[in-house]
Amino acid sequence: MHQTHADSDISSITTHKGSKMRMLHLAVLLLSTIPLAAAGTACPHGELSQQFCDRDGDMMADAPDDPKKWLNPYTLVFGTVPSQSFIFDPKAKKALMKHIEEVTGKRVEFFPYQTNAAELEAMRSGMLHVAGMNTGSVPTAVNCAGFHLFAMTARKDGSFGYTTQVITYPGSGIRSIDEIRGHTLLFTSSSSNSGHKAPVAILSQKFKLKEGTDYQSRYSGGHIASVSKIAKHTYRVAAVASGFTDALLAGKKIPKGSIRKIYESSVFPTTGYGYSHRLNPQLAKKIEKAFLTFRYHENNATQPFNKFRETQFIPADYKNNWRIIRDIDRENDISYHCR
Repeated sequence: MHQTHADSDISSITTHKGSKMRMLHLAVLLLSTIPLAAAGTACPHGELSQQFCDRDGDMMADAPDDPKKWLNPYTLVFGTVPSQSFIFDPKAKKALMKHIEEVTGKRVEFFPYQTNAAELEAMRSGMLHVAGMNTGSVPTAVNCAGFHLFAMTARKDGSFGYTTQVITYPGSGIRSIDEIRGHTLLFTSSSSNSGHKAPVAILSQKFKLKEGTDYQSRYSGGHIASVSKIAKHTYRVAAVASGFTDALLAGKKIPKGSIRKIYESSVFPTTGYGYSHRLNPQLAKKIEKAFLTFRYHENNATQPFNKFRETQFIPADYKNNWRIIRDIDRENDISYHCR
């Protein structure tokens, strides 16, 4: 119901290392049905697709100039993909939706998109109004789907973020990053920051290991799947986000001692939450207020949102917080071509 497949030009997010990097799965979803800004109006684009304007310099799309183009739906559709935060805790998801309804006066419907591509297409088409986007997908969502980032989750002390970990199992024969050479490295998905883009960039820049040349790539579909496949010795080495291994161990989903970490990166921002730039600005402000005043931990002190022990939303700054992610994209020669 919430996914559309209108006829379109194909907008591509491509890499320029030949066979060394695959075209991202999101390449086919960015359509050209949103009208361009009115002729004669000063409309700086920056890195954004040309149908968007960024007059305030925050690197995100402004609301349309014409109020007739604003969205003011009776029901707000809030969506994520299964790997994102609130999928892990149904109680947190339900509590947040209720809080959004109270603050905005709108009915809220949750829709679980199965892929990042479907989620982004739905936002671009106006069928998805509020979303949680995985870290690596945020720049694509901002530049090509009009995603307006405003929040991310944090722990009780205000700290936030996660790392990329390269893991193996005891007895795999791989004891260091250098020994990945000649093996297959299991990633989660091509659009994932921690599960693909960041480790590819780190391995290339820091360890001089090139994807497709020094090691081969496979995809599991998710972090939990990757950790489980390593624990079962289906693959020897994988790149995953921190937190998933500990969560699976704590839940006794994998045996104690079945995973060994051989590398951990610096900290990246978490899932980004935002809304379509096409929403009525007054409604958008209410949505921001709803997220930033949501205090799940006050009534559920021992129950965080997700596997990263996060209990609150804090303001997110796309220009600054996501600079490291854009740098990783540039290191991977990824650019965004949205028509």
